[in-house]
Amino acid sequence: MKKFFLLMLSVFAFCAADAQVTTSGMNGTVTDADGQPLAGATVIAVHTPSGTQYGAVSDKNGGYNLQGLRTGGPYTVTFSFVGCQSVEFPGLMLSLGQTLKRDAFLKDSQQLEAVVITADGKNSSMNVNRAGAVTSISNEQIELMPTVNRSMNDIMRLTPQASSTTSGLAIGGGNYRQSYVTVDGAAFNNMFGIGGNLPAGGSPISLDALEQVSVSITPFDVRQSGFTGGAINAVTKSGTNDLKVSAYLYSKSDQLQGDKYDGGKLSLSEMRNNTLGFSVGAPIVRNKLFVFANFEREWNTTPGNSRLARTSESQDFGKALQYNRPTTAKLDEMSRFLIDNYGYNPGAYQNYSVKTPGYKLMARVDWNINRNHALNVRFSRTQNKYSSAPSSSISPLNAGKVYDKDVYGRTSVYAMYFGNSRYYQEQNFTSVAAELNSRFMDSRLTNTLRYTYSHQYEPRSYDGGIFPTVDILEPAENGASALYASFGLDPFTEGNLREVSTHILTDEIGYTLGKHRLVAGLQFEHNLTTNGYLQGGAGYYVYESWDDFKNDKAPLAFRIAHGNNDALSQAFPQFSHMQYSVYLQDEINVSERFKATVGVRFEVPVYPSISGNENKDFTEIFADHGGYKTSDMPKARLSVAPRVGFNWDMTGERKYILRGGTGVFNGRLPFVWLVSVAGNSNTIQNGLTLYRNEKGDNMPKFHTNVKDMLEDVYKGTYKGHDLAANTQPTILDKNLKMPSTWKSSLALDLKLPGDVNLNIEGIYNKDFNSVTVTKLGMVEKEGGIRLPGEPEARTYWESGNIRNKDGETVNPYLINNTDDVDGYYASVSAQVSKTWGFGLSLTAAYTYSSAKNVIDGIGDQVTSAFSTNTFNKNGSNVPELGYASYVSPHRILLNVGYRLAHKSGASNFGLYYEAFRQGYIGSYSYSRYSYTMYVQSGKYQNPVTNDRGAVNLIYIPTREELDGMPFTSDENREEYWKFIRNDDYLSKHTGEYSKRGGAVMPWQHMLNFRFSQDFYVNVKGRRNTISLGLDVNNIANMLNRDWGNVKRISTTNILKYENGAYTFNKPTWSKYAGTISTWSAMFSIRYTFN
Repeated sequence: MKKFFLLMLSVFAFCAADAQVTTSGMNGTVTDADGQPLAGATVIAVHTPSGTQYGAVSDKNGGYNLQGLRTGGPYTVTFSFVGCQSVEFPGLMLSLGQTLKRDAFLKDSQQLEAVVITADGKNSSMNVNRAGAVTSISNEQIELMPTVNRSMNDIMRLTPQASSTTSGLAIGGGNYRQSYVTVDGAAFNNMFGIGGNLPAGGSPISLDALEQVSVSITPFDVRQSGFTGGAINAVTKSGTNDLKVSAYLYSKSDQLQGDKYDGGKLSLSEMRNNTLGFSVGAPIVRNKLFVFANFEREWNTTPGNSRLARTSESQDFGKALQYNRPTTAKLDEMSRFLIDNYGYNPGAYQNYSVKTPGYKLMARVDWNINRNHALNVRFSRTQNKYSSAPSSSISPLNAGKVYDKDVYGRTSVYAMYFGNSRYYQEQNFTSVAAELNSRFMDSRLTNTLRYTYSHQYEPRSYDGGIFPTVDILEPAENGASALYASFGLDPFTEGNLREVSTHILTDEIGYTLGKHRLVAGLQFEHNLTTNGYLQGGAGYYVYESWDDFKNDKAPLAFRIAHGNNDALSQAFPQFSHMQYSVYLQDEINVSERFKATVGVRFEVPVYPSISGNENKDFTEIFADHGGYKTSDMPKARLSVAPRVGFNWDMTGERKYILRGGTGVFNGRLPFVWLVSVAGNSNTIQNGLTLYRNEKGDNMPKFHTNVKDMLEDVYKGTYKGHDLAANTQPTILDKNLKMPSTWKSSLALDLKLPGDVNLNIEGIYNKDFNSVTVTKLGMVEKEGGIRLPGEPEARTYWESGNIRNKDGETVNPYLINNTDDVDGYYASVSAQVSKTWGFGLSLTAAYTYSSAKNVIDGIGDQVTSAFSTNTFNKNGSNVPELGYASYVSPHRILLNVGYRLAHKSGASNFGLYYEAFRQGYIGSYSYSRYSYTMYVQSGKYQNPVTNDRGAVNLIYIPTREELDGMPFTSDENREEYWKFIRNDDYLSKHTGEYSKRGGAVMPWQHMLNFRFSQDFYVNVKGRRNTISLGLDVNNIANMLNRDWGNVKRISTTNILKYENGAYTFNKPTWSKYAGTISTWSAMFSIRYTFN
């Protein structure tokens, strides 16, 4: 058998990725009446709902270890030994990714009947051998958690170290992108990186399909990786020996949305969302083969354009009115002309709604092949979409030659767009997971083989068929060039694609040898990211007037994008990423009271070269400026992640437990940043932009077909060729390493009188290999720039005047690691929990946190990562530490669940309360904010440091320094000083440069409520259930319009420097006029057949 064990280890040649947990475990010691270990005792654990059995035999030390068990339960565990009375533990529940400790004491007896011992708490954390910070969320908690959105994010908020943000949940010091989410071991992250933390609009799988969720901040288990924030693992439901079918309906609408807040009343648009679903779990072969399936169909209705066209030329528009400049007569004329002459219906321009149906499907099969082998296979697919107004951007057209999009564009009061200019952003997500769990040698040897596939597929679609973008101009009242109407596709819709395919293969072997549980694993991960983006892929025409278009006169401007190949076909940039991982771990039962885990994980990320991605012009002009190339790829580097954890039962009663550990965790970057290396290289894509000359003879005719446009402008002569360097390409540093953090935690778990659990936990993360984005092609000006009243000079950047062969300045974005500038995260949490036998459970927690980082990592593009929230003293091009804007320094959490059962049914109550520091700047939420300043240059607000990044942090002057600073008026200076004195942050830091995220947002209070009433119905001797439910978010606002409101600050960019003088812009606080400040509700009805 030793040879077999060695053979199994040698099979792990080299395959690897981010292994995650999908099962549970149970271990302990079997002793006799004298406390002596019993070798050879039989341990049988039966998953009661399915009859699945797991067996083990205790070793010479009396120890046993069962791994690979189905999550949940209940389980009945029986301990037996010849000549001893058997002991039975019914009702045991297992938490995902955790090992339950269950010891047994067998007495001498001739009785045949077993002693039955009631379990002490279904999910008591005191009986789990965990080392790090883990929040386990059971199916019962999921069902009682109030959630109007029905998203996993709502469930994961039960983690004390979590923070809610506009883009999703930030956990354990990481931003919303820095956690790793799996379901049944398959990746469920938003791997592409545009949008929130989860794919499919934040709901990649139905909550009705989930059995348990586990959120780990410091899992010192080396099987988990791929994150610097938290590891979120979920498992889906399985079929059992009992047939169970449920059908349900969830319903939301604008009638179930509050419109009153402290400050006004919202004007709500039409909205309807209905979800019809069913679940079925059943045995195909009892105790052997099971199936579970869930299907949901969604019907969503949202409003189109809420603006209206005028009924006459004399009617007012804009201002506080709902009317825009165009008239119904002219827009109707345009619609008829397009239908009659081109067979193209541009759609309605007002008073219309948009329907966006979707569905979710999940099916799972569990097969107990025999007592030692079990296979499960799960398939899920989610398909949904949302409707979006066309972009206001006219890129790459020159605003000076067409129109100012910010004042006179598609979404301004001067113009109207037709309905078929909108686009649907598809949000499709498919996942497959297959896992084989095997046990040998009385469960001492185990093996898990898992394959998962995840496919995030997000193209754009549209109504009306393909038609070029057409902008019709008409001068504004002041003579300025202004858009009047827009029809055809959004300029960036045709060919737009976001896609990631992820394959992960894992093989893991475990062997129990005395007091040691040895684990070794291999994984291989392959990701292929594809991005499609064209500026004018369907063609883009701008006409000076409607008459010019009708009479087929030359357009004012024209744009067409295409592939840089002889066929002119679109080329989709792709980026491939692979990772090989090997991990080894020893779980050591040092004694009955002390368990230690020691492990190490080896990871090698590999970036295959991108064929044809070197732009020769770029290589030439940067040969003497660092030697960068658009084809540069990071080297394959081995990263080592050692981890140690322990769990110490200090008295042997499982009442006082000290646990903790330390270890290294490696994260990753959003793939949208990486794929931009191919997308922005100017090698595979090209385009043509034309402006009308005086004669108008250089412009193409109007065509509805892209092929005809290309023939018109190129006459069939285009050949793929070497293009000029892009002005802002993305470059990867050859020495780039993935971001990493060193996590440590220490916790004390106490069992207080009254069966109350108290957990006190401290966590500290120290980042290393922090990733930042810097701009190349710029040089520091000697001496920098020193503003009046500031004690020292700031860095000042000037262009290096590196130009491509077309004479344009080139400033690449470089993704690289910082040089000894790394952040941290520290938190202390205290949590109490108790479950009463009459159906009431309560959890309350308080967390204090502090975190600093180099960049917040906010933004869907590399340009955003460089310039969004990168407020520094010396500019975005100089990495500096600042407070993480997404980590609330204080968070209070209360969750209450209560089930009152009676003869004819049951009443279920769920209450969730959260208080934390959060407010809004614009339409985005933050826990911290920064006071900044800018230099006014025309209509632009530029950074003092001239690096074209974010604006800069202010210097907070003392009274004496302020008196010497030039202001536009003495009154303005005094107003500034008054503001400094009254501000909590500024008043404590005079004589200093402000810190990024130094100021803390006000408190936000959120109270959510759920109630459902179950009615039992007897059908042919079986109890069926009808459930009526109501979920309410922000129920406090329902009770009083002044409660539950969110605060918003008008600006944090408070200081302007122009023409040698400062001007203070006083910010104001108000209640955010949005649905985040009001209540929302969802009705549900469910029928369950048993």
